[in-house]
Amino acid sequence: MGQWVSGAADLAWLTPEVIERIEIIKGPFSALYGDYALAGVINIVTRNGLASPSIAASGGSFGAVRGLALIGRETWPVTPFLAQEYYRTAGYRDNSEYKRFNSFNKLTYQLWGGNLSLRFNYYDSDNAAPGFLPIVDVRQGLVSRKAAINPSDGVSGTRYGVVMNYAPNGQEGLYAVAYVENYVKDRFGTYPPSSQIAMEDHRTISGGRVFYNLAFGNVAALTAGVETRGDTGTAVQYNTVERQWVSNRYSYGLGLSNWAWFVQGQVRPAEPLKIVGGIRGDYFRLGVDNVVKPANSGVGHPSGLSPKLGFVINPTKSFNIFANKGFGFRSPAASEMSPASSIGKKNFDVQLAQVDSLDMGFNATIFDNVFFSASYYQTYMEREVRMVNGLAVNIGDTERKGYEIEGKFYASPDIMLYASYAWVDAKVKNPATDGQVLVTGVSEDIIEGGIEITKNFFAGDKLLASAYYQYVSGPPFYAGTSTVPVMGPVYDVYNFKLIYQRAGWSVFASGKYQPREYSSGYLDIGINNKLIFDPQPKWDFAAGLSYTF
Repeated sequence: MGQWVSGAADLAWLTPEVIERIEIIKGPFSALYGDYALAGVINIVTRNGLASPSIAASGGSFGAVRGLALIGRETWPVTPFLAQEYYRTAGYRDNSEYKRFNSFNKLTYQLWGGNLSLRFNYYDSDNAAPGFLPIVDVRQGLVSRKAAINPSDGVSGTRYGVVMNYAPNGQEGLYAVAYVENYVKDRFGTYPPSSQIAMEDHRTISGGRVFYNLAFGNVAALTAGVETRGDTGTAVQYNTVERQWVSNRYSYGLGLSNWAWFVQGQVRPAEPLKIVGGIRGDYFRLGVDNVVKPANSGVGHPSGLSPKLGFVINPTKSFNIFANKGFGFRSPAASEMSPASSIGKKNFDVQLAQVDSLDMGFNATIFDNVFFSASYYQTYMEREVRMVNGLAVNIGDTERKGYEIEGKFYASPDIMLYASYAWVDAKVKNPATDGQVLVTGVSEDIIEGGIEITKNFFAGDKLLASAYYQYVSGPPFYAGTSTVPVMGPVYDVYNFKLIYQRAGWSVFASGKYQPREYSSGYLDIGINNKLIFDPQPKWDFAAGLSYTF
């Protein structure tokens, strides 16, 4: 989403039902993706059409209500796919009301042996913000877990854009995309013992990408292309009382321009071996107009190359061994080049923060019904940043070493069980405060597991059931200059879902159980050096139905 929010992605506008598939590329190993493609890439492909339109309605705990209409016909010459969603909830805590409206509209036309699509999306949201509470205060009964920090806190956002995309029907051929989008988000948050702080993020984003895929039988393939992106707008933070301006904290006028080229290919010199590789070149113009500290204004021109290399060995059809070595990067944050508080410390010569990553592993299918994979990775990152009071703060160079294992067992055509375990050791090589060597907010262990059941009945009825469990160990944080980490509480959650389909009708019920009272998906150290969290309900339920015409 741009360098001044440190590469954050806002996916609130994306209604789940518009997604056709999700492609996950681990690590900085694809030359097709550049800025902030550090730990990997999640490529979300949206649907082009529907066999039949449908409507759905659902409700849930804490006054949650959702309505959804999907409109489309795949048989029409110009294929429409329209998704209109409305959602609102009163929320679990005080001052936690939330509502949004999503409108996703896509038209697709067959042209030159491919698909040309034009998409317009509009998103609008408004939510109150209860804020984050010190865990120790809730434990001691000094404040209710449902209490809000300030009833005037909240966030509003608007986002609308147009995207034009062309893709061939097969893998080989020309791909092209062009887009323009307007993004507005305004936040008001109170961080005790400080006063309320307002943050405005307003921008226009535009760009495009063109590349060509070329195949040489089953022996080799080559992809080459170019990309550009522009990101202009303002980032403002100021002190407020009941949303009324008091004084500026920082005010940036920002402009990012990015031009890139990339080449990626693969070759199979022998039947069991495939070699993959690529290289990407990126060039930036980063302009910062520092309104509060004009002497810190300026323009930077960072650039860099990102080579990638890897291989896959297939001793058998059911066993793969792989290894990848790649370099990625992130563009400098505005606060790195132009500090908001100190005059004369600007640094517009700062270059791209490089990421050097290696992974290796294998995956295998055994007895046609057991899948197992294991991998090890090591990643070195320059100038890793964390968001502190709305600013990207450099915590130093970091190194992560870890491994992941995953297994799936297909007990029958109807039943699949799965489990995974991930471990990581994340350290700061040159911490700003001696002794604070752990990367804050990074949990060491993650365990996941679940079961999926599909049952077909005689009359065409279908039952789908799933249960899922996730465990995340407590992440470390530091209070002030202390070198002894404060460990956050363990977070775990159980999810259940049941769907029954019959003659165009579908009914579902779902539940979520979070058993730990002082656990949360969000943890941090507050301004008062206390560990803060966002209390969640132990139980959350939803149910609804849909009809396909």
